[in-house]
This record gives sequence, structure tokens and C-alpha cells, in this order.
Amino acid sequence: MVFSTKALLSFLLLSSTNAFVAFVPSSSSSLKVASPLLSSYEGDYEQEPTTFRESEVLGLRLMQEGRTEEALQVFQQGMRLPGSRPDVVRTKTLSGPSPVGGSFGGLEGNWVFSLDEFETQAAHYNIACAFARLGNVQESVNNLQLAFQAGFDNYATVRVDPDLQGISGTPEFEDMMSQYERKFPNPFGLFGKK
Repeated sequence: MVFSTKALLSFLLLSSTNAFVAFVPSSSSSLKVASPLLSSYEGDYEQEPTTFRESEVLGLRLMQEGRTEEALQVFQQGMRLPGSRPDVVRTKTLSGPSPVGGSFGGLEGNWVFSLDEFETQAAHYNIACAFARLGNVQESVNNLQLAFQAGFDNYATVRVDPDLQGISGTPEFEDMMSQYERKFPNPFGLFGKK
């Protein structure tokens, strides 16, 4: 399946609560890219992803095309790419007056961009879906559990996601879901017994 530019941009606008970074594939021609990550991919890929968001969009596209092993590789690579959470990593102490006043010295630092909690949730969820499609129940369950630990709590989606049908109903999946699914209180027995 090929995304239209409009559909891809709509997806990015709806799914991103952080900085908008788009990886828009060319619609005019197919291109074979000679890069280590994309060397086996054929299609409208102009460059290797350089951010988490780019790898997520490419991985989702590969999943829709049925290229699950390649999508898994892209999702896993995306976890090592810059995300949207900015931070400063201090690299060395400087001598002389402090840049903020008060005392001598200061710190020199570099900006880094790591995955935020939503990107971490999405990464593990997408990896779980890919492993489920490939029939690897344990790796799929492990990654779903990591997504839950990162704050993902849409258990209803997990239950009905077609990408997770391969693991749904397995003992590993049901054990994990029973640990995380909320048990809603049923005062007065209004909605049947749970």
C-alpha cells in the first residue's frame, strides 16, 4: 500500500504531540538506496531514517506492505535514533567565572534528543506487532510488557489489534494481560458480574 503525501502528513499531524518531523517519500519514482539499513528495501525511500519519527513512518509503511522482517529491523533501529525529548549532556567542567553567576566554573554540554514516553510506547508496541506477525510469541509479549511499563494503557486496542492476533489467546499473552488490564469496580452489580 502506498501512502499519499496528504495521508502521511495527516498521520504525522494526528500522531505527534511533539516537534513535527516528516519523512515524506518521493511519489514520482522508485529508488534503490545504497545504505546499510535500507539496502534491501525497494520503493520510494530517498534516505535512511535519521530520527525515530522517520523510522516509525517507514516501519509502518513496510508493515502495511507485508514486509514484516524489514519493518522489525527499522523499528529496532529507530529506538537508537534521536527522538523528540531534548536534554543537555554535560561534557566537561570549565574554569573561570560561572556563566550563571555566583561561583567559579561551569559546565560545557551537548544537546541530545532521546525518545519521550510516547515514542518509547510506540516503539515497543510496533516491535510487538512485528514479532506477533512473525509468530514469535515471547518476544511480542516482552515488548508489549515494555510498552505497558512505559505507560501504554490502551488494553482494548491490544485485544483487537489484527497485528496481534497471532499471540492473542496464548497463555503468555493472557497471563501478561491479566497483570495489566484494569479491573473496573462494579458497585451494585449493574453491569453483570466480572
